[in-house]
Amino acid sequence: MSYNQQSNPFGAAQSATGQGCAETSQGCIRKSSNGSFYILNNKKGGTWRSGFKTRDEAVKQLAAIHT
Repeated sequence: MSYNQQSNPFGAAQSATGQGCAETSQGCIRKSSNGSFYILNNKKGGTWRSGFKTRDEAVKQLAAIHT
């Protein structure tokens, strides 16, 4: 059995999730299944920060980083 470095045990879509989210109509803030909000990483993909109780908290975090 050969090793394939390109294979991803988490699925190919996992690593690309979030890339370019700033240019979408949804933006980079999403709501998780447990009701909390998280911010996607626009450049690298994946989750950047998570655990926000409200969307407003996530928006404030993004505003603080982009000032």
